[in-house]
Amino acid sequence: MTVEARAVKPAIGDVIDELPFSPKYYIALAATMLAFMFDAFDTQIMALALPSVLGEWNLSPLVGGIIGSAALWGMAVGALTFGFVSDIYGRRIVMVITVLGIGVFTGLSAFSTSFEMLIAFRFISGIFMGALIPIDLAYIAEIAPKRRRGLLMASLGLTWPIGTILAALCAGAIIPTVGWRWLFVVGIIPAFIALYIRSKVPESPRWLAKKGRYAEAVVAAQRLGATITSVDDIDKSAESNAGEKRSPLSSFKILFKPLYAQRTLGASIAFFLYQAATYGWSVWVPSILVMVLGYPIQSAIGAVILIYTVSIGGRLFFTLTADRLPRRLAFIMAYSLMAIAAMTMSSLLGLGPESVWIFLLVMLVYQFALDTNPLQVWVAELFPTEVRGLATSFASTVGRVGAATAPIVFGALMGAGLTNWVFYVIAGMSVASILVAVFILKTETAGRSLADVGAV
Repeated sequence: MTVEARAVKPAIGDVIDELPFSPKYYIALAATMLAFMFDAFDTQIMALALPSVLGEWNLSPLVGGIIGSAALWGMAVGALTFGFVSDIYGRRIVMVITVLGIGVFTGLSAFSTSFEMLIAFRFISGIFMGALIPIDLAYIAEIAPKRRRGLLMASLGLTWPIGTILAALCAGAIIPTVGWRWLFVVGIIPAFIALYIRSKVPESPRWLAKKGRYAEAVVAAQRLGATITSVDDIDKSAESNAGEKRSPLSSFKILFKPLYAQRTLGASIAFFLYQAATYGWSVWVPSILVMVLGYPIQSAIGAVILIYTVSIGGRLFFTLTADRLPRRLAFIMAYSLMAIAAMTMSSLLGLGPESVWIFLLVMLVYQFALDTNPLQVWVAELFPTEVRGLATSFASTVGRVGAATAPIVFGALMGAGLTNWVFYVIAGMSVASILVAVFILKTETAGRSLADVGAV
């Protein structure tokens, strides 16, 4: 096909890359932002309920770590499963099913009569939750115009601290009055709000075109603001192997082709380290404040609210700089600051009550740095549309293993009186992440089209 013909009939991906940002994006953004908020809300209500759960059933910190990580193990299973499902049946159906499943099993957690039952409900809820973030990031990567892709994808994370703060506010009002179980009842509400909004989003035009469903792709693109009027306005030949059905094995093989193998390796290691640091930290922050630093539960909840208010600043910083700073540079900067903060916190633990406020200040620095991390956006831009859901979910699955392992390891360290080693481990993971960016995950995506990156 000649250059002139391609100019007259662009591919669907070209149409999406050049779309102006318009109010038609708002429903899609709201649907995905709510998913991030709900993931944070659900994770944090478990973290905030954990001290009460341990007290009610007289459990050790090690068992607490298992409870705190149960949903994360479920996420490891769900991310990979639903990632492949989304590549076969579409992003939209997975976006709806997962939120429905989370709402049901979050509510059932309130009725647990033993810690084993609570672990089971949290694990099943996690299966559905595992697909939320990777599929939503894949979806936004596929519908966002090239010039605003970093901004739109980064904006999703702004709702994570909001969800955490809402969880802390609910915990402060609910736990002292009616107990921890009601937190999970309240947790049903954001799930069903998200379910309603997610049912209104269009399917990804790129995914539809890859499946050979060109008429539907045109309609979906129009819902996002495209001016094309019919299938005749697009270049169908640009979609290689459109409509081809792939087995799970053949899809996995794409991830390990020469172009993508190093990206898959780097993304997987980076996600493992990132989510271990994120979830190991978030699950145990309230308990460290209460059990190690001697905060009353209400003061600990207040500290959590402060920490995640600062988190909004970190995510806002990343959102505003996402289309300006290279992904690798932002990644290395974030982890350097995290390593310094973690080592500083470890040195402050044994200094007595006078160090509590300094410790909290360094916690704020750590959280700010963590929330400027561009990894989730970066990985969603690295892989082709036909396996983007699988690729982001595969990396997320490896990450969820890290996320599920860290609370148990941190709980064991705390139970052995080695809380300072929690921060040594976090610092070590931060340094390892920097090495991944330097030596493995080298592909820069900021400001580039998906076609230039090799991820059309």
